[in-house]
Amino acid sequence: MLEIKNLSKSFHENKVLDHINLKIEKGDVVGIIGPSGTGKSTLLRCINQLEIPEEGEAVFGGKTVDLSKKHKDSLEFRKITVFQRFYLFEKKTALENVMEGLMVVQKKSKAIALKELERVGMASWENHYPKHLSGGQQQRVAIARALALKPELLLLDEPTSALDPEL
Repeated sequence: MLEIKNLSKSFHENKVLDHINLKIEKGDVVGIIGPSGTGKSTLLRCINQLEIPEEGEAVFGGKTVDLSKKHKDSLEFRKITVFQRFYLFEKKTALENVMEGLMVVQKKSKAIALKELERVGMASWENHYPKHLSGGQQQRVAIARALALKPELLLLDEPTSALDPEL
């Protein structure tokens, strides 16, 4: 499903990623672990083309993208990333945040959003705005929003950092 080839990224003299190769098959759940500052988030940022590496390419769904060139790829709606920061819309309720981006009729998008809020234990908070939610609750809304879009590939950057261990 996703293959990363020879991905290298430096920040000034510091080589953070050095010819990273990674292959993920459909249905795989892969965790990348390591101490702070070892390039885990940088790897995700390169895959998402938020950072431009010196070299490397991604093969996703049979299409090859040269990650070292700055461009907008056509894979954008097939992969979703949940970052450590929640990036919720402050003037939208939890329900509206999850409905955002769903390209279906209002009634159907509401049903999908409610199902995903329930899945992450946030159904009773559907009408609350982000400023009235704890960090962990905001993170669960962000995860529900990502799941609602049914992406082929879900990339998570410390998705549980704001959650209680029990969750």
